[in-house]
Amino acid sequence: MAAAAAAARLDARPDEADQPARAAELLAAEVRESTGAPTALDRLCGLFTLTAFERDVLVAVAAPELGLPTATGPVTFARALAGLPDAHWSALLPDSPLRGWRLLDVPAQLPPTESGGLSQLPLAVDERILHALLGADTTDDRLAGRARLVAPVCRLAPGQGAAVASLAALVRPQPGAEGCLLTGEDRLTRRQAVVDAAERIGLTVLAVDGPDLPDTAPAMDTLARLLAREAGLGLRLLLVEGTAESLPRCVRLLTAGAPLGVAAVLSADEAPPGSDLPMLRLPPASAGERRDLFAAALSAARLNEDPAELAERHPLTPAGIALAVERTGRLASAPTADVAAACRAVAERPLHGLATVRRPAAGLDDLVLPDQANRSLRALLAHVRRRRRVHGEWGYAERSRGLAVTALFAGPSGTGKTTAAEAVAHELGFDVIAADLSQVVSKYIGETEKHLARLFDAAETGSVLLFDEGDALFAKRTQVRDSRDRYANLEVSYLLQRLETFRGIAILTTNAREAIDPAFVRRMRFVVTFPFPDAEQRARLWAGAFPPGVPTEGLDPRRLAQLAVSGGTIAQLALHAAFLAADEGAPVGMRHVLEATRIESDKLERPLAAAEIRGWLPS
Repeated sequence: MAAAAAAARLDARPDEADQPARAAELLAAEVRESTGAPTALDRLCGLFTLTAFERDVLVAVAAPELGLPTATGPVTFARALAGLPDAHWSALLPDSPLRGWRLLDVPAQLPPTESGGLSQLPLAVDERILHALLGADTTDDRLAGRARLVAPVCRLAPGQGAAVASLAALVRPQPGAEGCLLTGEDRLTRRQAVVDAAERIGLTVLAVDGPDLPDTAPAMDTLARLLAREAGLGLRLLLVEGTAESLPRCVRLLTAGAPLGVAAVLSADEAPPGSDLPMLRLPPASAGERRDLFAAALSAARLNEDPAELAERHPLTPAGIALAVERTGRLASAPTADVAAACRAVAERPLHGLATVRRPAAGLDDLVLPDQANRSLRALLAHVRRRRRVHGEWGYAERSRGLAVTALFAGPSGTGKTTAAEAVAHELGFDVIAADLSQVVSKYIGETEKHLARLFDAAETGSVLLFDEGDALFAKRTQVRDSRDRYANLEVSYLLQRLETFRGIAILTTNAREAIDPAFVRRMRFVVTFPFPDAEQRARLWAGAFPPGVPTEGLDPRRLAQLAVSGGTIAQLALHAAFLAADEGAPVGMRHVLEATRIESDKLERPLAAAEIRGWLPS
């Protein structure tokens, strides 16, 4: 047997003249004959550019693990240097392939030089390398919890195929391969693009989450080497899914595989600062493509919904569409199955305290508004509901500078501006993203713009973005007297620019229309005025102020309408009166409303006129 002959030769003394010193080569032949996988060793040698001596050392060390005849006693570097041809001391260096890529297990703490040092250590083959020699398709155990093989997520839109082809060309294994940055769409859709690109070049995808990367440089370097080695051994394409905070660490992974010809892809929402990486942007799916993706997903899930309507109201990414329909399909037999609700859930993005998300319950029919405001609000709904026909089918998208539906609601406090915005969202089946301006506006340069970008991005996928009393953001630009004025004007300019590219629904409310920058007013598609309610409107407001479950007795909306207050104040007075009646254990009556009115007047330091409460109580 070749292995027996090799063992005998490795055991021979170096001073024997007829010692041919080809034991490892014979062992390599034995591996080929016994395993039937000759390409595994050849691939490994080519991947790590092993010299003939390094190859012979590796095979000699691996022979016992492969169940082949081997030399007596452990194999050491000293024996290999003495007994194998073309020996060179550089194979022992820390950055040599055998040690740098951890093909052999070498203890971190080496024995002292007087004991022979590294050359006298018994050598062992790394377990993952042994699996590779045997042709086993596995993943390094040390990457458990750090990296994972990813499966397909969704079907991409046809218009995204060109970006996938370009990505495949960039990440094809080749000498000096470098990393690539992929932006656009969302994380899961970018992941699918990487899966498709990898399939084109015969690779699978090994993914790492940026936030899970180690913080220390030594741990990071070790992980980078293990990942690059795994990508080369397993024919993997390395995908690093980064977040804004983890991008600097992510970039360090992209170059680790260059010596092996292994490329990596960094998937991120935006490019890291100062990056010179080749960058590709995955374009968004068009409205027609989203409709077709919805249609295919709904058909596969056997759900009877209108794909065109869903695509129009919920401009999700391909991955978002697949996820929303898949979630609904799992609940198809349940009463809670709702594709639109699943679309809203998928579209939700973390807002980091910048806004609150509300699901309104009241519609336009629940509001008491003048005819002019009602007409404007219903026209606003038509602009949203018929966007696909007018912009898409009729071609207005090519003539319009912006596709956003924007509105300014102006009027005194308590006249129903916020409630009307919520009613619009309810009619459309949307959530309301109500911006918290105290958190959005920052004293730090550039932070306000970042916060606004986050809000606008979140609202483009089936929500109404509400800037309630947004005078702080939309106020008139001022003459520049200091740096703060200059940056405040930049924030206004950013808002104007963002409204041009926004594709969703944004509503701004204000108590002082004259304070709003005229440039914003010009860009608003609707300006709706909410006047102080007249007596007839106040009577209607009082008639609907108490929920059906509230016991009432003797309430006269016409008499109550004598009180000149806004709709918001009427709702507050009704609530106060309900508490007073509940405490008394009686139905809500006129005397409870009168007591609530007196308490509110004391709070506001507003005297009650006798004419306002005339006839509320029996004389």
